[in-house]
Amino acid sequence: MTKAELHRQIDSMTEEEAAEVKLIYAPDWPSKATSVDEVRKRIGTRAMTPDESEKFWQEHGSLMQPPDGEG
Repeated sequence: MTKAELHRQIDSMTEEEAAEVKLIYAPDWPSKATSVDEVRKRIGTRAMTPDESEKFWQEHGSLMQPPDGEG
């Protein structure tokens, strides 16, 4: 986005909308540091294999439903 585009967006806002704005400056977004692969490296985990995934869902799948019939 250019500065001119940003200014146009700001100028088109009402005072009420502008009061609710939270500006986040993120020059490297999306960041590689937040990718699933990078997070897994940091915490020392890996993706489940298809067999592990199947076993997990067989064992815990019923617990992943909304409680008390909410779904």
